[in-house]
Amino acid sequence: MEHKESAGAGAVTLPVWLAMNDPGQDPEAYLHIRSVLARRIRDGEYPAGARLPTEAELADEFGCEPGAAVRALRALQRDGLARRVLRTGYVSSGPDAHPG
Repeated sequence: MEHKESAGAGAVTLPVWLAMNDPGQDPEAYLHIRSVLARRIRDGEYPAGARLPTEAELADEFGCEPGAAVRALRALQRDGLARRVLRTGYVSSGPDAHPG
């Protein structure tokens, strides 16, 4: 199965697996973002209380829609790795908040 992308004068044909590895194209992009942020939290890059990137910052970093970034942050909150703070945004719960 192939995926076509228009690129100016000619169309470029990409294998589906390659097109789906682009978080901006993937409807499940939030899972990739969530995984990356969870790893960063567990590795101590975002210690407890550290502000996580905003939805817009994540959308820029991962080349996706802001909605995917929102879903990723909410998933981290459900996992216990982040919490939402009024007027601050999402903050890390720290690497020890959720084992695994």
